[in-house]
Amino acid sequence: MCLPSPHHTILLLLCAFLLAGCGQSERTLAIATGGPAGLYYPFGGAMASLWSEVLPGVNAKAEVTGGSVTNVIQVARQESDLGIAMADVVSSAYAGTGRFPEPLPLRVLFTAYPNVVHMLSLRDSGIKTIDDLAGKREALGAQGSGTSVAALNIITGLGLSLDDIAPRYLSFGETTTGLKDGTLDAGFVVGGLGIAAVTELSVTRDIEIIALSDAEITRLTQRFPAYSGYEIPGETYAGVSESRQTLGIWSAVVVHETMPEALAYALTCTVYRDHPRLLAVSPVVKDMTPANIHQLPAVPLHPGTERYLQNPQAACTSPVAVTAQ
Repeated sequence: MCLPSPHHTILLLLCAFLLAGCGQSERTLAIATGGPAGLYYPFGGAMASLWSEVLPGVNAKAEVTGGSVTNVIQVARQESDLGIAMADVVSSAYAGTGRFPEPLPLRVLFTAYPNVVHMLSLRDSGIKTIDDLAGKREALGAQGSGTSVAALNIITGLGLSLDDIAPRYLSFGETTTGLKDGTLDAGFVVGGLGIAAVTELSVTRDIEIIALSDAEITRLTQRFPAYSGYEIPGETYAGVSESRQTLGIWSAVVVHETMPEALAYALTCTVYRDHPRLLAVSPVVKDMTPANIHQLPAVPLHPGTERYLQNPQAACTSPVAVTAQ
């Protein structure tokens, strides 16, 4: 018999979901993340570790994937249980627009953090603006990644086309390597502020972060509502002493619309209750709070999340909480 105390709300819900009693059945949760050089993978690993430890009957694991586009497709096909993806990709997938020929059955579990668009070149390349990319060898992110979607939107949204550049579809690691060895002139890296790929490149090379003008930011945010202006503070990366204007794009954790409400509720509750534990592993999630959960208004929240939000204090006082190690 599952813990009979009426105070064990989340445990009882999970036991009902698992149907076979506490400890007698295990639900494996696959979390579609991104490449190992980005932030999605360690963030997904931190969530997997948390859920596996504190939710009886749950064994979660982070999976390396191509990124946002791949993740929403895998969730829609129920090949993955959860996926981390950028807001523009999630919105497009839910609506069935852009590269998605039909709407995908997705729901937002919670928002994670704002991704920052880093348009990179080396300081001696002479590339200072988007227009300077014409005729250059440009890395647009890996195929199937949110970076590739954002890069294409930015380039075409500001008047260039793929015919104007020499595009490459490369991972973050391949992009920074290409900039180092001179096989690339510029590249996009879209991830949390302080992302390792950019940090490491700035230590070994003099980098330029291509800034957007006020007019360019207005033009892009009007065309792509999931984008917002973002300022990279000076000294975030070695050798870049002044701030740079760019774009921010929120990430969200999405699930299939049919995920049981009890499971979605438990996953959401533990993430917010144990936020300090996730923050210790992935400092980029400092903005992952209930106050920021509505950053994707075009995509509905899962009913389990809505239930949590109705009374978050009550939900998170459950003794299911396990003290972080």
